[in-house]
Amino acid sequence: MVSYLRGVGEAETAIWDFNGTVIDDVELVVRSVNVQLTKRGLPRLTVGRYRDVFCFPVHDYYRRIGLDPAAEAMADLFAEFHDEYAPGLAECSLHQGVSEVLDALADRGIRQFILSAMEERLLRSAVARLGIEARFDAVYGLAHRQADSKVERGRELLADFGIRPETAILIGDTDHDAEVADALGVRVVLVGAGHQSAARLRATGRPVYASIARFAAILAR
Repeated sequence: MVSYLRGVGEAETAIWDFNGTVIDDVELVVRSVNVQLTKRGLPRLTVGRYRDVFCFPVHDYYRRIGLDPAAEAMADLFAEFHDEYAPGLAECSLHQGVSEVLDALADRGIRQFILSAMEERLLRSAVARLGIEARFDAVYGLAHRQADSKVERGRELLADFGIRPETAILIGDTDHDAEVADALGVRVVLVGAGHQSAARLRATGRPVYASIARFAAILAR
């Protein structure tokens, strides 16, 4: 773990996931999806249950909780979700420790980016509201609201900014972030305070920290 952190400090680029990593939006997501479940007479999720079942691709997660993408169009399910989710984003704050890690990496001259499966206009609006847009060289989201893989956008990010994969690290909160890191050829650090439980993240075999604050404390040593 120490050697891995030494590698973080020696990186030239940090690529941040947004939802569940930078912003603490898990309770909002659970509240929003529970509206969908209640409408259909399906069991509601607790935060713990959600973190145990959430996955990419999202249509697999929907099936796990009883929503049926075969019976209802995914576009309609996502639109319904976002009707609840988007207005609530204004209530969400940065995860504790994010500012400290942003500052620590910036002090080391590390360029920082956001790579998210969130629709890009909504993402940019959220980043601006949090007052952190100046901390990032660029913010990359998706062109739609279906939250599918961000691998292609990641490849565009690397190409657009001449990022050498071997000099970059991705900071995320799901096993999909580990998959994205593999596809891009970058290292990954996972944080167990977001959309998946720490136990699920540890199954990837990657470094897992209980929180961004914990990662910040270790990084500062």
